[in-house]
Amino acid sequence: MKSDEFWSVEVGVRMGPLVLGTEYDSLLAVLREHRINVDRQTLDQSGKVPVPEFGIQLNFSQASPRSLIRIDVSDVRLRFGSLAVIGKRAHEIVGLFKIPRKETLWCSIETDSEASGLVAICKTTELSRELLAQGTIWITSLGLGLTLRDGLVAMVHLCNPAQSPRYGSGPWTKEQQLLSEVRELPAASSTSTKRNRKAILIAPIQLALFASIGTLVWWAMQLQQRWDAAPEVPAIVVALDPPPPNILPNKITVSFNDAAGNQHRSILGHMQFLTTPKLGEEVKVRFLPESPEMVIGPVAFRDVGFKTAFPYGIGILAVYSILQLAVLGSSQFRHMRNKN
Repeated sequence: MKSDEFWSVEVGVRMGPLVLGTEYDSLLAVLREHRINVDRQTLDQSGKVPVPEFGIQLNFSQASPRSLIRIDVSDVRLRFGSLAVIGKRAHEIVGLFKIPRKETLWCSIETDSEASGLVAICKTTELSRELLAQGTIWITSLGLGLTLRDGLVAMVHLCNPAQSPRYGSGPWTKEQQLLSEVRELPAASSTSTKRNRKAILIAPIQLALFASIGTLVWWAMQLQQRWDAAPEVPAIVVALDPPPPNILPNKITVSFNDAAGNQHRSILGHMQFLTTPKLGEEVKVRFLPESPEMVIGPVAFRDVGFKTAFPYGIGILAVYSILQLAVLGSSQFRHMRNKN
């Protein structure tokens, strides 16, 4: 456990014993004095030395001598005087220093400060919410950056004011001040973004659903028209199962001839008739010319289109529900991963 002095910040100068501008070897010696193991750390081309057990990353210059140019801190023990910083609302920290808005700048810590041209200044409420949800606001005159997550400070960046970013997407605005003060809005921004992403993913699935259902309805109507137009042909009841004296057989076998004079037999259910036919009785049945083996009784043809299409409709809705759940699960997983 490090002392409070270790986490105390003097903006633009130091955090505890970690002084901006200190050369690489000297800073490693300071860390060892404070029992922070950095023996395995090597300074690569990125110039970054992470100290994950303390939520710190040290950033060194590219040119020699390699000196400390920025400290990134996410540990909740970080202090501005007696004030904890991590987890505070953005306006609380920005307002703490009472500096002009022109000395603030929205800019990612990865943005090249030497890049030419300015990014368009943020003016709309939705863009302001996006910045409060996951942006980085700099107080350039102090060399202080605050990376936000849902309106709360998640990481603090400390550098020499002369090395603060110069280009970004505009300053801290009155609108952002109000949004930060109304606690629900920044988090609602993140929710709105997630909803928009879900809507983008779900829209083609919904279009596919409507197209599939429309195609299925059209197909069912065409099928019903064909059965309505199919001629009735006489058939003889040749078997009942169970046989008489049972008054309600489950299976009714009929025999009939197609247009070519070929004889066919088919088993029908009793629900395909208004009244249960008797053995040897003549009944009327229908079939399509290309499928004489697919026979229906005098009642069943009236809703054959609907009954045939119904299982396909259930299948389409099932696939649609599964895809929606997959989109929701993917969104929740992405949110949890970003949160962690």
